[in-house]
Amino acid sequence: KLTGSTVLNGAIDPTNVTLASGATWNIPDNATVLSVVDDLSHAGQIHFTSTRTGKFVPATLKVKNLNGQNGTISLRVRPDMAQNNADRLVIDGGRATGKTILNLVNAGNSASGMATTGKGIQVVEAINGATTEEGAFVQGNRLQAGAFNYSLNRDSDESWYLRSENAYRAEVPLYASMLTQAMDYDRILAGSRSHQTGVSGENNSVRLSIQGGHLGHDNNGGIARGATPESSGSYGFVRLEGDLMRTEVAGMSVTAGIYGAAGHSSVDVKDDDGSRAGTVRDDAGSLGGYLNLTHTSSGLWADIVALGTRHSMKASTDNNDFRTRGWGWLGSLETGLPFSITDNLMLEPQLQYTWQGLSLDDGKDNAGYVKFGHGSAQHVRAGFRLGSHNDMTFGEGTSSRAPLRDSAKHSVSELPVNWWVQPSVIRTFSSRGDMRVGTSTAGSGMTFSPSQNGTSLDLQAGLEARVRENITLGVQAGYAHSVSGSSAEGYNGQATLNVTF
Repeated sequence: KLTGSTVLNGAIDPTNVTLASGATWNIPDNATVLSVVDDLSHAGQIHFTSTRTGKFVPATLKVKNLNGQNGTISLRVRPDMAQNNADRLVIDGGRATGKTILNLVNAGNSASGMATTGKGIQVVEAINGATTEEGAFVQGNRLQAGAFNYSLNRDSDESWYLRSENAYRAEVPLYASMLTQAMDYDRILAGSRSHQTGVSGENNSVRLSIQGGHLGHDNNGGIARGATPESSGSYGFVRLEGDLMRTEVAGMSVTAGIYGAAGHSSVDVKDDDGSRAGTVRDDAGSLGGYLNLTHTSSGLWADIVALGTRHSMKASTDNNDFRTRGWGWLGSLETGLPFSITDNLMLEPQLQYTWQGLSLDDGKDNAGYVKFGHGSAQHVRAGFRLGSHNDMTFGEGTSSRAPLRDSAKHSVSELPVNWWVQPSVIRTFSSRGDMRVGTSTAGSGMTFSPSQNGTSLDLQAGLEARVRENITLGVQAGYAHSVSGSSAEGYNGQATLNVTF
């Protein structure tokens, strides 16, 4: 009987063993208790230990009857090996009762892991008619390797096995969603012309915009079926843009400018079974440019936008914190042709094509390597904008206050105002973006390719008012709803300050 803080090292050949709480028995590799222990009453700690370097040699403890009293047994496991891959507890002809906690230690490459075959990795073996109660053994810790979680299961032969779960470990959908989250942010930041200039189309100006909103993807079968993982989160950014050049060329008005932005997004991701996988946070800095061409007589216009973004991302679960950085880039071509319905009402059909790409750095967590393939997607937006087309000339001030008389209106109702609504259909296609987890161990690596392809309906609406001769304030809000596939959905709000010079 071992009591208190007693420590026993090595194999022994007794009839009965009792480990009281606090007592420890260390069993080295390749040590087998040759005669069957009649009764093991276990409330302490048993450790299978290694005195060797290099080759893994499993150890075995054989008992007849085990009475578990919340004692622990630490077993070494090699998920990357097909045979002789775990220490074992053997129940020979007797019974395992009570509760014994099995703590699992990855004795191989912590990043290696393979899908189990057959019954799995045997850690408790029942022989010669031995039986084990349903709750005789419980898994004390999570074992992860490569793309897999391994869980303890009791089989019909009364033995207990570790099996790779059908659902991948939580980090798999979490890391796969990082590609989608970064590209969603870039696409929203680039936006359409309504997000950049508003209905007034002011040139030779500087614009400061603040936007925030909610963004997510529905469950469309999960990552196991090639869909983007289910997610829900928020984003926000501040964007400053300014015109650098305006000129007239062959009946065309040409305007060029640059813009920069800083933003953050935070998204909660779910596993295929609907449980929480973790959270991805992204800090992003962007720099872009735009070119606007407008036909003076017809009003036909085209906008060309280019954007580059540096992403710094962190994925957090209960077991891992994984960080990566990367670059996203985007190009957009948008066109529209306004038609006057009445003197102050305009209808403008629009068409926009967007192509984007993303490259994230490879890395590793405590269960394996993480490698990202090149991500890309294409989007087509078709819609129209309907809105007022009032003359936004400020005119003379009417304020009764002497200092503001020439530059401010007497009341809000006197301010020049325009409104607009913009319904659209957005189709995402040809999306790609591989994520691979595993190691160099043959058979341990797995590649996941979540698709962003799908269709969504989008509605934006805005209002702008000229509050000074050279100052315009605008607000807008929007909502996108996915109607097929794995396209993004959410809502947004934006406020814009436009100052002409």
